[in-house]
Amino acid sequence: MDLDRSGGIRALGIFLLLLLSGQLVYSQVKIETAPDTTHKKTRSIKPAFDFDQRFSFIRKAPVNIWGGRAGILVNEKFKVGMGAYFLNDKLKSIAVDSVTGEPKTYAHRNLYFGTVYFEPFLFRKKYWELSIPIEAGFGKSIFKVYETATNNYMGEVVKYFFPTGAGLSLSLKLPAFFGWKPFRWIGINGLIGYRYDLYEKYYQTNYDGMYWSISGAIFLDRVSDDIHYWKEQKRKRKIY
Repeated sequence: MDLDRSGGIRALGIFLLLLLSGQLVYSQVKIETAPDTTHKKTRSIKPAFDFDQRFSFIRKAPVNIWGGRAGILVNEKFKVGMGAYFLNDKLKSIAVDSVTGEPKTYAHRNLYFGTVYFEPFLFRKKYWELSIPIEAGFGKSIFKVYETATNNYMGEVVKYFFPTGAGLSLSLKLPAFFGWKPFRWIGINGLIGYRYDLYEKYYQTNYDGMYWSISGAIFLDRVSDDIHYWKEQKRKRKIY
């Protein structure tokens, strides 16, 4: 397991511990969960957020692209919003020194891009949901080249690209284990898809290809439902 991936797992573990700690602090307070609204026909707008760590290949080399998406859930049927992503890695030169056998140069690659997305649901159940995220955006790729022996800066290459993509996303939602309500706010998301650069033939970024992702998920619509429900219950208790 590489450092980036283990760091992501540690971050998710810390997040879970914080949720549990917060629940323990308020363990003496009776809090009810909002009724499930998954199948109700309603007009509503709720916040939505997704972690989005993508595993893929660029120039046949494995890469981890880190990012996240934020948007809104409309009428319990689809999500729209924006995403932001980045990649930072080190590349070795194919050409090697005839004496030492070491690569002659190395490069730092920085990749940044943003997208807008539309994600309709195929199925949306109480504990799982299946959707089709469709996205398009704009990005920038920066290669800074250095000489291996001296670390001297040799120059950089900047390329722009216009990423598009579509995939299939499956989210699994946790129930409120042991009555701890924040459990139902989190889950796991898996994503598989294909990306395509509209200007690949001009900029040759080698961005085209399959990608997959698995990461933690936060269901802000459930958080919003519970907060709204708790406020309503509190208001009713004051009235009566």
